[in-house]
Formats: sequence, C-alpha cells, structure tokens
Amino acid sequence: MATRVSRRDRAAANRAALLAAARKVFLASGYHGASVDAVAGEAGFTIGAVYSQFGGKAELFLALLEQRIEERIGQIRSVVGGSGPAADLAAMARQWAGVLRTDLDWTLLVIEFRVHAARDPVLAARFAELHGRLLRAVVGFITESLGLPAATPEVEDLARLLLAAGPGGALARAAEGEAFRDELMEETNVALAQRLLGGLPGHDARGGAP
Repeated sequence: MATRVSRRDRAAANRAALLAAARKVFLASGYHGASVDAVAGEAGFTIGAVYSQFGGKAELFLALLEQRIEERIGQIRSVVGGSGPAADLAAMARQWAGVLRTDLDWTLLVIEFRVHAARDPVLAARFAELHGRLLRAVVGFITESLGLPAATPEVEDLARLLLAAGPGGALARAAEGEAFRDELMEETNVALAQRLLGGLPGHDARGGAP
C-alpha cells in the first residue's frame, strides 16, 4: 500500500526543491540576473507555486542565506573546542580559507546581495538579523574557548572583525587567485586575537592558551 504524503510533508519537499533550484539559478546568474521565473522553471514548478512558498526573489535568497548560516554554524562548531583559543581561531581560519577555495561563488553572491540590501531598509534589517545570528554564534564559540562565564567587549569586537574580514578575503581571492594564500586568514585571526584578547583570562600575549 502506498504511503500517503501529508500536506505538510509535501510543502516541505516543495520548499526544499525550490531552494535547491534557487541556489543553482542564483549561482549561475547572480542575484540581479536571477528571476523567480527562472527558479520556477529550474524546479519544474509554476511561478504561483514559488510565490505560495516565498514572497519573491529576495525572500528566496534570504531563505537560502538562513540555511547557509545554519550550516556554517555547524561547520564552525565541528572544529572548535578543547584545544584552546589560539588553536580554535586557527582552525576557524583554515576552515574559512577552505570555504573561499571551494565555495567562492556563493560568498561573492552574498556580497552582491549585501550591497543591494544596504540600499533597502527592509532588506538591510533582514540581512542584519541573519548576520547577527552568525555573529552571536561566533561570540559564543570564542567565549567558550576562552573559558569565560560570559562574552566580553573584546570577544565581541574580535568576532565582528573576523566576520568583516570574510568578504574582503573573498574579493581578494577572486582578484588574486592562488596569490591570496590560505595562510593569510589564519595569520590575520591570530594577530587580531593577540591584539584584542591578550589581556583576557585563558589567552596569553602570544595568542595561545596558558
């Protein structure tokens, strides 16, 4: 006997299919070059089906971005913890360098949307909300690595700078290719940690654990 698919399961499957199609279209055409019509065609759905799940192109992209941020938080969580703050920051940097190498097109796509959203207060607020989720996660990882009971202004500043360095690294990688060495991300993280965290418990002046 065939299993009956619930309306909720069908909606979830349709949403997943649309997001997969949207990612493909956005990566191929860029944010501005993509269209809801192209996403619908890629997924094999009608335009009405897209709008029944999402409010439009921006909503599609924001849903993709939310999905990616949750993936990134899980990826970061998998490489930090137990080895001390210097090792954790180095591991995060190596991971990010790997992202720039293997998923550069996505990072450049996020930058394109970020510039577009900066001119739209509603989209800017939505983007800031998602960015804040990633920022809070990074702050939490660093705070835990240092063994602190709560985040400090220095930890929050470091997390902000680490995330701010990401788009710059992506643009440098796009412009310079292999000349932009992976090690630069690690060296930058360690230098920032030395500058901002040197006086905190759990972190010595060289950026390592005591």
